[in-house]
Amino acid sequence: MKKALTGSIILSAVLTMPAMAAYNAPGVAGHSSTAADAAKAKDDTPVELTGYLVQSLGDEKYLFRDESGDVEVEIDNALWREMDVSSDTKVTLIGEVDDEWQGIEIEIDSMRLVSQ
Repeated sequence: MKKALTGSIILSAVLTMPAMAAYNAPGVAGHSSTAADAAKAKDDTPVELTGYLVQSLGDEKYLFRDESGDVEVEIDNALWREMDVSSDTKVTLIGEVDDEWQGIEIEIDSMRLVSQ
């Protein structure tokens, strides 16, 4: 009887252990990490861009540049949090593609300075 009870306890402990595996490949929408990829991506595709804001286009819009090219991004004024950024300051921008009738634009949700 003790062996059956011990076996049942061990079996239930093993079956209730959490799974240690996870899915780590790209999802359905994918992920863009360069300006060139983001400029061709579908609406709502997540992006994480690292590069430079090289020009203000007015009305919260900026020209972002990395080694692949340029893309227009929209950065809400509240995201600046007193950051001092010039055209030679490297930044990481996280957001998603916004495909509007005027063309592709990247709507930024967060930004941070890259340590150099």
